[in-house]
Amino acid sequence: ENAELSTLGVMMAMVVLTALACMLVETAGRRSLMQAAGMLMCLSHVGLSYYMAAQERGWWAPSWLALAALSTYIVGFATGMGPVPWLILSEVFPVEVVGVASAFATAVMWLCAFVVCLAFRGLQSTLGASGVFALFAACCFCCFLFVTALVPETKGKTVDEVLELLRAQARSVKLAPPLPAASATPTGAPARLRV
Repeated sequence: ENAELSTLGVMMAMVVLTALACMLVETAGRRSLMQAAGMLMCLSHVGLSYYMAAQERGWWAPSWLALAALSTYIVGFATGMGPVPWLILSEVFPVEVVGVASAFATAVMWLCAFVVCLAFRGLQSTLGASGVFALFAACCFCCFLFVTALVPETKGKTVDEVLELLRAQARSVKLAPPLPAASATPTGAPARLRV
C-alpha cells in the first residue's frame, strides 16, 4: 500500500509540475527551462550517486537525502526535460519536413529510453549503483552543455526566425557550408533558402 501511495504521489506531482511548465514555457523560455532541468537532474543524480556510495561504505547517508534527490529529479524532469523537447520539435524544423522529422526524433527518444531501461541492470552490475547514477549525472551535464551551446531560444519566434538562428549558429561553428544568398528565380519569384 505504501508503494502504491508513493507512486500515486509521484504521478500527481508530475501532472502539477507539467502544468506549471506549460505556464512557464512562455515566460521563462524553452531554453532556460531545459538548462535548469538539465542541471537539476544532474545534481539529483550526483546526490543519488553519493547516497548509494555512502550506503555501501557506511558513510553519513540519511534517507531524506535520497528522497530529496528523487524529488529534485522529478521537478527537473517534469518542468523541463519532460515537456519542453516535445514543444521544440515543432519549432526547429521547416514546415515541409516537420511531420517526418518529428516522427524520427520521437522514435529516437523512445529508442534511447528503451536502451536505458534495457542496459540499467547490466550497468548496475558492472559499475555498481553509485557508478550508474554518476554516469547518469554525466549524461545530464552533457545535456545541459548541449542545450547551452546549441539549442536556440524559440520563445516568441517564428519557425523562419528559429531556422535563421540555427543557420547562423551552424555557420559560426563551421557545421554547414555558407547558404546561397536569396536571389530571384527565372520567374521573378524570390528563391527559398534551403535548411
